[in-house]
Amino acid sequence: MTDLKQVSEAFNTYLRPLSFPVVIRMCESADELPERVRIPQRDLGLDISLCHAIAMARRYGWTMAVDKYQTCYVAGITLGFFPLLPDIVDGSFQESIGLGGMNKERAATAIENMPKFEYGKYQYVLISPIERASFEPHVIMLYGNPAQIWVLLSGYLAGTGAGGLTVTLTSGAGCTSHITRTIQTDEAKFALVGTGERLGPHTQDYECAFSIPISKIEQTVRGLEGIYRSGIARYPVPTTMRYSSQHPPGYPEMRKHLLGEES
Repeated sequence: MTDLKQVSEAFNTYLRPLSFPVVIRMCESADELPERVRIPQRDLGLDISLCHAIAMARRYGWTMAVDKYQTCYVAGITLGFFPLLPDIVDGSFQESIGLGGMNKERAATAIENMPKFEYGKYQYVLISPIERASFEPHVIMLYGNPAQIWVLLSGYLAGTGAGGLTVTLTSGAGCTSHITRTIQTDEAKFALVGTGERLGPHTQDYECAFSIPISKIEQTVRGLEGIYRSGIARYPVPTTMRYSSQHPPGYPEMRKHLLGEES
């Protein structure tokens, strides 16, 4: 099992995140859920979505699990919780209810382009702060400002030897990238925070998200260590300050007068 405490220590040292990095596992049955887990409807009396549960995990430090009854339709489709009904695939139902102002063709394209797990394969999404996880995750995800994500990206590229990162940006549906695309491609993903995550508000305007498959996390940690030692990418980002200070007019004369240095 991956040493998640070591990963957490590396993130705290090199990235200094403002909320808990989270680990995510797709579970095929309730048997995979740990003993201490909160299921929103059962334990909190709440009906929430996946991004809401992720926010609770990273801000409250709770271990959360959500199923098909606690996801929006986007999360339910991408995670394989919902069946792909014919009128959803062709976009006619979305058009009939005016969903997002989409016509039939645009709605069908959105469904077609969405990465999707096999229907029925998974029953739960399990989310936990990295420091408290008792299970082997599929994905590790961190929210941070652009400078923090830049350092994390630099560590990922340095550690894996990748030349760059392929990015798919959407106006919403972050979970399709955070989880599904990350697992399917076995590559890290960057995401701008979209509609669902902002409505809470679960995220702040300065936050972006970065998810890493568990297969690449040890390489990423080594990359973070290496770029830190080399000084290539650090957070907080160092600033250049080796220059003489500039003062308003009259300041040099005042100092000379106080020191008795007038000519």
